[in-house]
Amino acid sequence: MRKSLLSSIVALFCYSSTLNAADPSLYPSSVSMMGGYSIYTAESKLNNNHSYSFRFTENDFGVDNFGLGAFQLALDYTPDIPYKNSSETTTSVKFGPNLLWYMGNSSEFTPYLLIGLGLEHISNPIGYNSIDFYANGGVGLEYQLRNDIALVGETKYSYSEPTRKGTTTSLGVKFSFGE
Repeated sequence: MRKSLLSSIVALFCYSSTLNAADPSLYPSSVSMMGGYSIYTAESKLNNNHSYSFRFTENDFGVDNFGLGAFQLALDYTPDIPYKNSSETTTSVKFGPNLLWYMGNSSEFTPYLLIGLGLEHISNPIGYNSIDFYANGGVGLEYQLRNDIALVGETKYSYSEPTRKGTTTSLGVKFSFGE
């Protein structure tokens, strides 16, 4: 009985994998909501902290150079970050575009690369500017639950200045829409 149940589950999983093969181009747009954790480097003035992200992604934006998969606008919010060796805290809000390169395959998993840049606003700056440019680069993986819903995992390295650089790992849900 257990073997037949296990065989049925494996067969259903394999069948649904072919139905839900990841294809970012099926829908022209998507939104993602993510939660994560930021780990700052040793020379950073900030302690590690949780973060939140909202992403709007456009898959069909008329550019087909260099295998580019999508254009994304990202809003990353990290509240109440404690400074090292201080009782002060700050909040970081980053906004900027990312470019994504999807590595297509026939499974429900879709890995991707991303690079981006934008502006970062620090609410309580100690020893640096309150608004600065940042750049980031990273990798991600989408797992297609349905054609229009995916789980997303991502790790990216972000650099603002020597006192604010680090790695953020995020998990979230992506909802695709449009015709």
